[in-house]
Parts: sequence; structure tokens; C-alpha cells
Amino acid sequence: MILVKNILDSARKRLAVLSREASLFDAAQILANRDTPLVVVCDSDGIAVGVISSSHVIKVLATAGVDALGFNAGAIMRKPELSCHVDETLQQVWAVMNSQTLPCAPILDDDGRAQGVVHARDVAIALLDEVNYEEVLLRDYVMGVGYQ
Repeated sequence: MILVKNILDSARKRLAVLSREASLFDAAQILANRDTPLVVVCDSDGIAVGVISSSHVIKVLATAGVDALGFNAGAIMRKPELSCHVDETLQQVWAVMNSQTLPCAPILDDDGRAQGVVHARDVAIALLDEVNYEEVLLRDYVMGVGYQ
């Protein structure tokens, strides 16, 4: 079984963190980068308290109009529908992501601090790689490769 910590390097590359006081504009600038699908909002102690995605920004702009420009990250963030820990299996994470159609989720440590953002694509690729590796091992076993 593959754990979340096995894909932590790529997850750390897409981690973006803002304070509650950061502006909607700050969040939008980060989300404009296609490699950063989610912004993790943290309190003054660095504890994750919410997330902002592109769809959150669009909804706020659509409903509040020009007034939205005065909103801060704390006003537009949402509680993450899924967060995961480095010791969880990718199968567990995939099951929740797939059932709720979530493209990404923050990875949090034991204290609630953001460690990265896992993307469904990374989970799917890692799970497929694991299946392919097991298939090769099984084929080699059946064919007697490496066994004497």
C-alpha cells in the first residue's frame, strides 16, 4: 500500500498558504497559476483553518460583485471537504476524492499545519503505478523469471 507521504514531494510543490487577512486579489493571483489548484488559509499559528479554490473566488465575485474586492481570505474560505495525513493510504484518499468528486485536498500534519496539496491526478498515477508493478511481479513469478 502506498501512503500519502510517498507523493509528498510533488504535493509540497503546489502548496500555497495565505493568512485570513490576505485579500481576494492575493488568492486569485495564486490560483491563476495552474500548478496551484488550492490555497490553504492558516491562522497566526500556522494552523490550517480553511481552503480557497478558483470556484470559491468565482462564486464570491458572482454573488457579491464589486464588493467582493474588499473581502479577505477569511471571509471567502471554506472548510476543506477532505484533508489527509501523511500516514493515510492513497486508497483511502482516492475513495473520498472519487466519491465527492474532489480534485485536490490539503495534507496536514498532526498539529494541523499544511504540508502540501495532494491532487487526484497524483493519487491516480501512483495507484496505477502500484498495480502495474504488482502485475510485473506476478508475471515474473508465473514465468519463473529470477527464480531458480
